[in-house]
Amino acid sequence: MSFSLRTALALTAASAFSLTVFGCGGGGGGDPLAGMSAKQVLTKAIGDLKSASTFRVSGRVSQDGGLSLQLAYKHGTGCEGTLGLGSRGSLYLLVIGDVAWIKPDDTFWKTSAGSSASKVIALVGGRYLKGSASSSQLSGLTQICDANSLASSLASPKDIAKGPVTTVNGQQALELKDKSKSATMYVTDTSSPQILQVISAQPGNSGKAYFTGYGNPVTLTPPPASETINAAPFGF
Repeated sequence: MSFSLRTALALTAASAFSLTVFGCGGGGGGDPLAGMSAKQVLTKAIGDLKSASTFRVSGRVSQDGGLSLQLAYKHGTGCEGTLGLGSRGSLYLLVIGDVAWIKPDDTFWKTSAGSSASKVIALVGGRYLKGSASSSQLSGLTQICDANSLASSLASPKDIAKGPVTTVNGQQALELKDKSKSATMYVTDTSSPQILQVISAQPGNSGKAYFTGYGNPVTLTPPPASETINAAPFGF
C-alpha cells in the first residue's frame, strides 16, 4: 500500500501530477503525537484534510518535463488556481459544483493546436472556456478540484515509520517516512496533525507538494458571461 497525491492534468492528452510515499514499520515518541502510531497519525491527518472547509495545495514534479500547480480548495464546492505544464504553457482552472472554466495561455495553444494555434487564439480572444466538470472531455482535468478525491488518494499504508521532529514552513512537524527514504510526508506535530508537505524522490517523478491555508477564506467567483465561451468546440 502507499499514500499518494495523485491529480490529473488531462487536457488533449492525459498528463499527471503525482507524489507517492511508501511506508515501513515503526513508531516514535518525544512529541505531542507520541501516544499514536505512525499509521494513526497519518489516518488522523488525512481525516483532517477531508473535513477541512478550505485549504491550498502548491507543488511541482519533474514528470513530463515539469508539472506544477497552485490551487485553492473550498470543500463541497470546488477549487481555483493555475496548472503549469512546463514548456507546454499553463492554464487557469475554476470549478464550482458541476461547472468548470479553463483559460489556457497562448503557449498552451501553440504547443497543442499545431498549425491551428493562431486561429484558435484569435477565436478564443482571451476568454474562459466553460463546460460541465463531469463531461468526458473535462472530467480528467476537473477531478483535481474534488477535495474528497484528493484526500482519499492519500491512502494509508499498512506500515509507516515516524521520523524526527523538524520544521516545515516555520511549523513544528513530524516526519513520516518509508524504509528506503524515497519519499516522505510531514504533518504538524500537534495533537490534531495536519498534512504540511509530501516529498517524492523517485527517479523521473520527483517533487514536492505543500498543503497550507487550512480554514482560510477561499472565494470562488464565476467569470462574467461576456468573458466565457463554450468549451466543447475546442475539445474540452
